[in-house]
Amino acid sequence: MAITYPINPDTDRFCVYDTASSAPLKDGRGRDMRNVRWGSNDLTQMIPGLADSVRWLLEIKESKPTFDQWTEKLEKTTTFDVVNETVTEGWNVVALTAEEQEARLGDYYETSTGIKLKTDEASQAAFTSLITLLNESGAPPEHQVTVKDAKGDAHTIDLATLRTDLVAYGTHCYTQFLA
Repeated sequence: MAITYPINPDTDRFCVYDTASSAPLKDGRGRDMRNVRWGSNDLTQMIPGLADSVRWLLEIKESKPTFDQWTEKLEKTTTFDVVNETVTEGWNVVALTAEEQEARLGDYYETSTGIKLKTDEASQAAFTSLITLLNESGAPPEHQVTVKDAKGDAHTIDLATLRTDLVAYGTHCYTQFLA
């Protein structure tokens, strides 16, 4: 997608690029000349009188792709295409390492059934309220309940298992509080 004329001064933005250094030119303050308006009042043609190494590249900003925030991250990319007169700001979706995935979860407790429960105060209060409501409801031990893990994924387990897991969870949270 090359630059098309006339330039639309309301929406078109440019990078002033130096092919000699393979980098954007710098302004008087040492900043890259990026996201700049067209450099001439004549919007119908390329700017005359530029040095041979200076190119105006139309800036294209790609939308962020969808990704799984728990297993992937976005890395910004910049592609200078002098032939097609564009500079494209895009994104790469990159898989998180196991260590990065654990760090995103924050503090959690893993139940006997493998469900990772957050241990922040709000989560503790929510689980305390949940088990109180379920106990007061008189639901039988085989009653199925659904809880969300630290990632927000839903897990369905029976009430008896949930009670056992939440007692262990509460003990874990209490020992963390004492530490």
